[in-house]
Amino acid sequence: MVSVLLTISVLAIVGILGPLIALATESQSTYGSQLEQYIASKQPQDVADIERYTREYELSASKRYL
Repeated sequence: MVSVLLTISVLAIVGILGPLIALATESQSTYGSQLEQYIASKQPQDVADIERYTREYELSASKRYL
């Protein structure tokens, strides 16, 4: 029983840590340049557009790791 719980716990930790490690190792300049390309492709008209597109990009990026 204990070994089953331990195995489940390890799998849960790996499932959580894997995406976090992937996020941590992703280059910040790569993220910034991808974000910049995404925003530029949307042709923002004002600061509100830029903020909205930034949130959209971050949401889509976070879903990739789930």
